[in-house]
Amino acid sequence: MEVAIVDAGLALAAGLHSRGIQAHVFEKSPNLIVDTATATSLGPNASRALDGISVGLSAAIKSVASITKTTKVTFCGSRNGDETFVTRYDGVRDDEFYVVKWRSARSILASRVPALYIHCSHALLDYCLEDQSVALRFQCGGEVAIFRAKFVVGADGINSAVRRAMYPADRPRDLHLINWNALVHNPGRFSVHDRDQIASIRKGPSVSFLVDAGEDYTLWVLRVEDRSTAKGSSDGFCDESGKARVLQEIDKLLGSSPAWEPLKVAVEATEAGQIFQRRIKDRIPLESWSDLDHRVVLMGDAAHAMHWGPGQGARTAFEDAHQLCELLSPALAAGSPEDLKRAVIRYEELRIPRMTRIQNFAAETTSIADFMPAWVTELTPGDLWGRWKEFQQWAASYPLNITGDPDSTYFK
Repeated sequence: MEVAIVDAGLALAAGLHSRGIQAHVFEKSPNLIVDTATATSLGPNASRALDGISVGLSAAIKSVASITKTTKVTFCGSRNGDETFVTRYDGVRDDEFYVVKWRSARSILASRVPALYIHCSHALLDYCLEDQSVALRFQCGGEVAIFRAKFVVGADGINSAVRRAMYPADRPRDLHLINWNALVHNPGRFSVHDRDQIASIRKGPSVSFLVDAGEDYTLWVLRVEDRSTAKGSSDGFCDESGKARVLQEIDKLLGSSPAWEPLKVAVEATEAGQIFQRRIKDRIPLESWSDLDHRVVLMGDAAHAMHWGPGQGARTAFEDAHQLCELLSPALAAGSPEDLKRAVIRYEELRIPRMTRIQNFAAETTSIADFMPAWVTELTPGDLWGRWKEFQQWAASYPLNITGDPDSTYFK
């Protein structure tokens, strides 16, 4: 086969197939659409990347999304009491902001890849470089299967088996945070946000989101600092004790501000089994995303898993896929190992400096001093909000100003 994509690279596979390249996706889960009760946001950078990947892909995903018209961010416990900042979006191309349930987006991406090229229940064990190909070993139930490809892309998330093969000592970094989220069908059952709105409340590392996720769904998220939970605890859906803990954490926060009350309303209206719990982790930036032979490369969370605070995880994964589509297509057509090598080197030149800056900023948004430069901890809520807006403006400008915005204060 020409290209093997390990795990979550459906957007890349769709783009390569639209260019006549046979790309196979190997998914370790038995089901392609795995529910983690979450949604993703699409800004202008994601829209441009999706349009570059495949014609009509951005519009297809937006058709099942909620277009965000306002964001409301409340900082609790500042020197001036609670401070709220509201941003309104007019929906023009450079100011658009959408929220879509992740399972809906993934279903649309999967529909762009022929079913023959999607292989579920294939967990990567390892790979080795051969003269003319890369041999990949997968665990498929009780059997081991071997596939060979000219080129391999590791899109297998924060716990990437491809990255582990490249960097055996490298492991995800725990960010001392625990997160709960749920997608709740809410056709007017309770009111905790305006239509087409994202409402956020922040107090140090504690953050909540109440989001219109489209199709009559509300997404709620609560993230709090947690250094006591076992670092190896598994992610998954909660039972009643898990829901009770969420409400307990909210009650603690309500002691400092009534702004958390809408979150409590949303959680109380949610069945325990709909609540997904996870520890928040990221990855330390790498200087290289490829093997020494430039025939295996990383993308998405496998390359640059980050704290979700800035909302750039999925957006920058789409950027990765866009660049790989543009660079791999002529390189594979040329058929020369040197052309592939040049394509990978160019991909890394375009992506690594940008993603290193974004990963580092994302870690800062934990509001935990361990991951923040000292000077950032001294900024006022107003300064932090201004810096946040500068970051989002720079990130959204893709593919312009890829490594920095010369007109910004903080992200030149």
